[in-house]
Amino acid sequence: MTTNPFTPEHELLRQSFRQFCEAEIIPNVKYWEENKICEREVFRKMGEQGFFGVSFPEEYGGSGMDMWSAVVISEELTKANIGGLSMSLYAHTYLPLPVVLALGTEEQKQKYLAPALRGEKVAALGITEPGAGSDVGGIKTTAEDKGDHYLVNGSKMFITNGTMADFIVLAVRTGEGHTLSLLLFDTNTPGFTANSVHNKLGMHSSDTGQLFFENCKVPKSALLGEKDFGFYYIMSNFQEERLIASVTGAASAAHATLKAKRYMQEREAFGRPIGKFQVLRHKIAKMAVTSEACKSIAYRAVAEYIELGPAAYKIVSMAKAFCCEESFNVVNECLQIHGGWGYMEDYGIARSFRDIRLMTMGAGTTEIMYEIISKIEMDEVKHEKQFVKARV
Repeated sequence: MTTNPFTPEHELLRQSFRQFCEAEIIPNVKYWEENKICEREVFRKMGEQGFFGVSFPEEYGGSGMDMWSAVVISEELTKANIGGLSMSLYAHTYLPLPVVLALGTEEQKQKYLAPALRGEKVAALGITEPGAGSDVGGIKTTAEDKGDHYLVNGSKMFITNGTMADFIVLAVRTGEGHTLSLLLFDTNTPGFTANSVHNKLGMHSSDTGQLFFENCKVPKSALLGEKDFGFYYIMSNFQEERLIASVTGAASAAHATLKAKRYMQEREAFGRPIGKFQVLRHKIAKMAVTSEACKSIAYRAVAEYIELGPAAYKIVSMAKAFCCEESFNVVNECLQIHGGWGYMEDYGIARSFRDIRLMTMGAGTTEIMYEIISKIEMDEVKHEKQFVKARV
């Protein structure tokens, strides 16, 4: 893989989106964070400029570019240092919409995907429940077949865009065990309610909701893909979400390191800039190495995902685990370099620290990533032994 996967077209996109962030996002960061709000107007403006659809087909309002275009958007958005809004924007684009694109009928794509890419509708993915997070098989929200419709009952928790979404790609139980299905659920359906979750450590500018479904009547036409195949669809879709998390983690580590370097040049102690102290310069060197390692494995995961799709789950799981854990460590060190000022809101590193903490939990915890990786590694050993035995 080339060390620079970006084409001139990607760089033009980067420049355009950077200007958008400087005009529409960065000036509002302080207000959104202090008031803990996520405004729909940002979705509309993102859609109008085509930034939601960079990697989606042109026939639905996208730009028809590849996954590297999504990397460009993620990296530039990270520089705005507002993890909450970033998560809401990506939870809209790369959690529910790829599922609609892959599984939806033409009618469903025109009704949901196209307006979502234009920013006219806000989307959410409804999987996590009060008692089921990484354990997707533990989902209890049910969709009872009533002949010409489904009757949905249950609840969801920690749903990004949950209170502002116009529609939800909703995981529901339609049988025993891992028998799940996906529904395109309109949030104006009678019986649906959503409450905001405010008492979060970080991600203050992200809309997080607890959702309730009480005898919600959903038409059969809302079924996304095949009935009872939802578990497999969810497992496949997780790869794109984890890929974006990896790229975001790598970009967050690089951005925090840059902030720490700038602070070290400005801050003086004992009559000289603290950047003159070897112990801190070595910290920067280590963080630079870690940031580069994060970017390398994240970029490799993107390259393999472009080639293999969801089958690249091993490298994607590795990238997600490594980048999210190490980016947290880097941001933590950057806060330490800022000293007491890092603990305050003035330099933005406190916000970076709060927001990055979620990365090791969202889209599958680090522990789940290690479990996936360990199973693959042990299966490879088993297959190797079988191959040797067959040759003998």
